[in-house]
Amino acid sequence: MSFKEPAIAWRPALVARSFQAIFPILGRLLLESPKLQFATKPVGAPERITIPTRHGDISALLYSPVPTDIEAELSAEQRPPVHLLFHGGAFVVRRPEQEDNVARYLASEVGCFVVLPDYDVSPQVRFPVAEQECYDAYLWLLDHASTRGWDPARVSIGGASAGAKLALSVIVQALQDGEATPVAASLEYGASDFSLPDESRTSPRKMPVIGPWMLRMVRETYLLGADLTDPVVSPAKYLNPGDFPPLLILTGGLDTLRHDMRVFAEKARANGAKVDHHEFAGVDHGFTHFQPVETARTAVTMIGNHLRAAYAAAVR
Repeated sequence: MSFKEPAIAWRPALVARSFQAIFPILGRLLLESPKLQFATKPVGAPERITIPTRHGDISALLYSPVPTDIEAELSAEQRPPVHLLFHGGAFVVRRPEQEDNVARYLASEVGCFVVLPDYDVSPQVRFPVAEQECYDAYLWLLDHASTRGWDPARVSIGGASAGAKLALSVIVQALQDGEATPVAASLEYGASDFSLPDESRTSPRKMPVIGPWMLRMVRETYLLGADLTDPVVSPAKYLNPGDFPPLLILTGGLDTLRHDMRVFAEKARANGAKVDHHEFAGVDHGFTHFQPVETARTAVTMIGNHLRAAYAAAVR
């Protein structure tokens, strides 16, 4: 793949490429502490699978429940559910491994398969490539349930940061196309409206994780030329938010994206969607992957409880 998509200017492309280079190092230093692994069962190493999309094949990590949990589902004459999980990284990072602690927890404690797509990012591509690849991955999960061993009636979706936005964009595309929507969505410290001015994204911290430079990088690379009021770009602009499946929205009290997701949660709830919004005081962006451990544990447990309830409701 080329260094950058032709329309993207060299300066923002270099910023994005630099972020791509440093993120894996930061990930290994900050995101992979064994203290943040909350699974209690021996979930195996993920299988690397290939998912076809309209933009070509993408790889994905597939975490499976432990064999005894799969057998228990089959004994109940049903197959395990599956959760489609999108990683974050400002639409410029390709590192699905960063969601390992969440994926392992869900496979272990909820007993679901977890699929983490390695979608394309900027500056090599720009909107709508990632949204379309993620949507195609969702349709693939539905279409290949019988061959992969999961339940097509119990498919959920979620993500962190940019991944939360992509999860919402998949739901919008499914609604626009008249496709089945996920039984639930889990959205951690995401964004729903990129038409908002940067001035609205404030934090009590002097140097929050998501600062103006990162928002500018996203606009000048991945979202370059996009209509920021398009509901696939900004899912908060979808006209009927009551159509969304049950949503768990987790925000951080110091995160510059929290205002956006608060408003989205209120709007979706006011229009009839089932919304559970919880804000963690005193933490910034990325709190499912950083210490304090108890905040991360509580957040990841909430994700599991939300999905478990949705899966149970789907078989009643």
